[in-house]
Amino acid sequence: MKFASDYIVGVDLGGTNIVSLLINGEGKVVGKDTRATLAQEGKEKTLSQIVNSVRTVLEKGQSQGISSTSIKGVGVGSPGPLDTKKGIIHFAPNLPGWNNVPLVSLLADQLKLPIFLENDANAAALAEWWIGAGKKVDNLVLLTLGTGIGGGIIIGGEVLHGAWDTAAEIGHMIIHEGGLVCGCGKRGCLEAYASATGVIKRTASLIKAGRKTLLRELVHDHLEDITCELVYRAAERGDELSQRIVEETARYLGIGIASLVNILNPEVVILSGGMTAAGDLLFKPVRKYARKYALEAAIRGVRIVPAKLGDNTGALGAAATVLKRKGWI
Repeated sequence: MKFASDYIVGVDLGGTNIVSLLINGEGKVVGKDTRATLAQEGKEKTLSQIVNSVRTVLEKGQSQGISSTSIKGVGVGSPGPLDTKKGIIHFAPNLPGWNNVPLVSLLADQLKLPIFLENDANAAALAEWWIGAGKKVDNLVLLTLGTGIGGGIIIGGEVLHGAWDTAAEIGHMIIHEGGLVCGCGKRGCLEAYASATGVIKRTASLIKAGRKTLLRELVHDHLEDITCELVYRAAERGDELSQRIVEETARYLGIGIASLVNILNPEVVILSGGMTAAGDLLFKPVRKYARKYALEAAIRGVRIVPAKLGDNTGALGAAATVLKRKGWI
C-alpha cells in the first residue's frame, strides 16, 4: 500500500506517556496526541487514556476531511512479553496490574476498528526499516539503549518474533557469566552493563570505591543524581573515570553487536534511545569493538548507525505494523 488516501493510527504505549499518530500510507504524520499513561491509577484508567488518545487523533483527521472509512486500523506498540497473535499483553513491568490483558479485543470493542499488537522494540525496528535508517535493506538489528536495552530484528524484510514472541531480547544476552545482576534477575546480561542504568551503577560503584572524578563536583556529592548524560559530558571534559566507563560501555555493546552480526548477518545495526545522544563518543568505540570481535566476513559491510525517526519512532512502528500485517509494505 502506497496511497496517501489511506490512513492508520499508531500508538506507542509507554510506562509514562502514550503517543498516538494518525499517518497516511506513505508515513506522513497528519495528527498527533501525547498524554500521560497514568499507569499508577490502574489498568482501566490507562485503557481509557489509550482510547481517548486514538479518538483525539481521529478527530484531528476528521477536521482535515479524512473520513472514518479511510482508517485501515490501529497498531499498538507495547512492552511485553506479549502474544501478538492473540492480542494479549502477558506482563508489562511499567504498567501495574497488566497481567494477561486482552488489549486487542478491549480496544476493538471501544474503537470499532481493526487492532494490531506488536512489541515496542519490534515496532521501532519496523519503523526504521520502513522509512528510517534501515530503509531499503532486508536485514537489520535495532537496539534501544535507555533504562534497559531492548531489541528488534528484521530478517528478510520480516519481523523476527520467534516461537513464543520473545525473540530479540538482546538486552538479556549474557556477556559476562556470573557478572552483575540484571533487572531480570539473571547475572551478566548486556543490559546490566551497557544500559543507562548499568552505566550509572558501574560509575557509582567506582566512585564509592574511592576513584577521583569530576562527577562528584557536577552532582555536588549526591551520587544518586548521576545520569548517563553527565558521565558522557564529564568524559568529553577529560575525566578519566568517565572515559573509562564510556570505553567499557562501548566494548560491551561491541561484543553484543559482534555476536548478533555473526549469528544474523544484518546489513545495518541501528542504535536508538537516549544514550545515542552521546554521538561519536559512543559510536566510534562501538564500531571499533564490533569490528574487533566479529568475524571479518560478517562485519565487513555492516553499518552501525543512529536511528533517524526520533520521538515518533514507536508510534510510527505501531502504525507500520498494521501495514505489514495487511501485506501492504
